[in-house]
Amino acid sequence: MTCHKCGNQLFVNDQYCSKCGERVKPNVSQHESTVINDEQQPSKGKSPILALILSALVVGLGQLYAGQGLKGIVLFGVWVLATIATAGMATFVIWIINLIDAYRIAKKVNQGKHVEEWEFF
Repeated sequence: MTCHKCGNQLFVNDQYCSKCGERVKPNVSQHESTVINDEQQPSKGKSPILALILSALVVGLGQLYAGQGLKGIVLFGVWVLATIATAGMATFVIWIINLIDAYRIAKKVNQGKHVEEWEFF
C-alpha cells in the first residue's frame, strides 16, 4: 500500500508515512490506506525527546528517526569532515545545530505537519 499524499511505499501496520509524516488510516473495505487530513485527527508521529537523545548520541540519527534519512546521513558526513578539517573545533557547533534541528523536525512530524526531506528547524 502507498501513501495517497506522497506515494511513498507503506507497510501494513504503518500509522504514519515515513516520508511525509501524514497519518494513515486503513480502509477496511479495500485493504488500502488513506491519508487522514490533519484537521480530522491530530498526528502522533515521532517523539521530539527521543529525536534529541538520538542526535545527542550520533549526529544525524535524530533526523533519520524523524524521517529525513538522506539529510541525517549528510549531516553525519559533514560533521565528520568538519571535525577532521578543523581539528575538532567545529564539532560542537554542528552538534548543537543537529540537536535543535532533530527536536524541532520531530515536533513538526508529531504535530502532523508536512516536513520536506531537506527542511531545517
